[in-house]
Amino acid sequence: MRKLFHWPLDPASRLVRLVLAEKKLEFDLVTSPPWKPVEEVKRLYANPVGPVLIDQGQHGRVVANHTHAIIEFLEEQYPDIRVLPSLAPERAEARRLWRWVENRFEAEINGSILAERIAQAVQRTNVPDSTLLRRGAHSLRGVLTYLNALCEQHSYLTGRVLTVADLAAAANLSALDYFGDVSWDNVPDLRDWYARVKSRPCFRDLLKDSIVGTKPSPQYADLDF
Repeated sequence: MRKLFHWPLDPASRLVRLVLAEKKLEFDLVTSPPWKPVEEVKRLYANPVGPVLIDQGQHGRVVANHTHAIIEFLEEQYPDIRVLPSLAPERAEARRLWRWVENRFEAEINGSILAERIAQAVQRTNVPDSTLLRRGAHSLRGVLTYLNALCEQHSYLTGRVLTVADLAAAANLSALDYFGDVSWDNVPDLRDWYARVKSRPCFRDLLKDSIVGTKPSPQYADLDF
């Protein structure tokens, strides 16, 4: 069995949940806020980064931290359903875009827009930082434009089949979409792509997520948004 320490609107946690669900692997969720990890996580790692997975499988107990370590482990140990392509060139491109998505969102968007929204909703800070929000919105527009261009060429971001790059992008966008911060009307091909990904069975539990005191945006769980 598996146990995933996560926080519902953390994009890294969402990505691991999507990969586990896409692979049809059962797991239990334990809520562990990034700013206040639960004691079990602190005993495992002094400074955990992102989600932590405990897998009690045929090779014994394995503990993995961070999206790349967790997902590469899952790909090796549970290859029946893959989120990385079988051909090396396509696999390299999926890994490149996966890393690009995580780096761009983490460096330019999540630390501004998402962090401000969460601070308002969960930590109840008083005044949002408008400069940070404007900077994040500018970066988000650039990322959306690039991803939309990819979707003009293919059904999925790297080609004809879904990969971890799609799940990484969807994990980040879904967290922002919870607060209504994605302007889908400006990126119609990306919106169609997101509707396809959002309609997959692996996404069902994410669309049920909510945080106390802050309702999701109207289109968050709408498959025909």
